[in-house]
Amino acid sequence: MSKNMRRDERNQAKKSLAPPIFQTATFTFDGSDDLEAYHGGETDAFFYTRYGNPTNEAAERKLALLEGAETSLLYASGMAAVSSVFLSLLAPNARIVIPQESYRHTRDIAEGLLTRYGVRVDIPAENTVESLEALSDGQIRVLFAEIPSNPTLRIPDIGQMAEWAQKRRARFIVDSTIASPALFRPLEHGADLAVQSVTKYIGGHNDVVAGAVSGGLDIIDALREQQALLGSILGPQEAFLVERGLKTLELRVRRISDTALKLAEFLEGHPRVSQVYYPGLESHPDHQRAVQYMAAFGGIVSFELDGNHGKADELVSALQIPVLAPGFGGTESQVEHHVKMAYADIGIQGAENRGVPAGLIRYSVGLEDFEVLRDDLGEGLKKL
Repeated sequence: MSKNMRRDERNQAKKSLAPPIFQTATFTFDGSDDLEAYHGGETDAFFYTRYGNPTNEAAERKLALLEGAETSLLYASGMAAVSSVFLSLLAPNARIVIPQESYRHTRDIAEGLLTRYGVRVDIPAENTVESLEALSDGQIRVLFAEIPSNPTLRIPDIGQMAEWAQKRRARFIVDSTIASPALFRPLEHGADLAVQSVTKYIGGHNDVVAGAVSGGLDIIDALREQQALLGSILGPQEAFLVERGLKTLELRVRRISDTALKLAEFLEGHPRVSQVYYPGLESHPDHQRAVQYMAAFGGIVSFELDGNHGKADELVSALQIPVLAPGFGGTESQVEHHVKMAYADIGIQGAENRGVPAGLIRYSVGLEDFEVLRDDLGEGLKKL
């Protein structure tokens, strides 16, 4: 699914293979004529890093190729990317539709911030076209979706949702962070914008926080202008790490997905596990849709144990290989009792009210061997 760059496209300044890190806040001009030429659009010079930087541009160019987009724009975090898109497209009395199961803080932005400025937020119980059709009448400005969703990995029918949005002249925004452009490219299925938390699989090493939006030139240029005003830019050091991660993205994600499917099958057959959420399993409600849309099924496996949610705490503490830490998508496996990690401020009841099972464990598979992860899980489950 990746696209190859030509030899001349790989060459950077001074024919460096890796893009140099332009660690500078500002750029210089030879004189007034040189400055005037820049403002007149007669040169491809840079002005000030808040408006653009060669290191960032190199990473954005590579990401756009992978997303199948005209262009991409990097942000200081995934949340900066999501919030910037919302602020750009929405206004008082405009409506946004966002699924009930979505990344917790994306929904927090909608309900806690956008509503303060008069934006109308609709949250249907199911992320289906049927649920969309049941919404009250009125113009909708933005339709938002995740593929797969966080944390039970539902796969919405992106093609049908794109048609629904197009008929209503709504912008269709898809967050495909869990899939990454290695497994799914939303723009090829009718999305207007693809959003990524680059911190996750694209960065891939748990050493950079970043976000990105990819799409058509017109809308990304408008977002770039807004970004220069709001200042939610990514530093050149971080952009260098993003470009580094993009080089191995498909290799890492394919390996991780392979291991995750085997782990999901192992867990589904274990007597202490009551439910496994993984779109690669035939038991997943959206398995056929996952086969239709995704090149592989991703690196997150969510599951529940038989018994109360306290068993989830026991298991994540007993495991020896995955680290207990927030986030996902790195080279190291990570595990968490999801409501305790992501919803501690609103508690188990608050998480359940948002549709998150109290005992759900989210396991982010890394690059360790399958047998090592399987045996560790097996030993941990024996201790319960």
